[in-house]
Amino acid sequence: MLKEKWASLPYIAGECSLSRIEYDSTNLLVELDSFLENRTIKICFENIFSYRVTLEHFRWANFRYTPQTSSTLIKVENSNYIKWLEEAGVKLLYDSTLDISHYMLQTTEHIIDVALLAESSISIDGNII
Repeated sequence: MLKEKWASLPYIAGECSLSRIEYDSTNLLVELDSFLENRTIKICFENIFSYRVTLEHFRWANFRYTPQTSSTLIKVENSNYIKWLEEAGVKLLYDSTLDISHYMLQTTEHIIDVALLAESSISIDGNII
């Protein structure tokens, strides 16, 4: 089994707290309050398959042996979350695996995992990354 790899993405500077989250059956809008920039950052994940929001301390066992990162936005390679989704039903529904990407937002108190098709878009304050 391949080990998860986390790639820090440089689009959000400093620590943030979760302000708001909204799901409309297709897209996920996450609003973060940035301490460094003293403003609200809006992140939109389009055409998502799944998301989960967890209080940070309930994921401590997951992070104990992973590289420490202070990045807010992370792309997860060899994702255990994607493997779990595939086993839970994706393989059965589609007779194969799909090209799904896993992004993770780390805030001061929450971890937000988002699974979406690799070709789906992510925008921060209206700018596609």
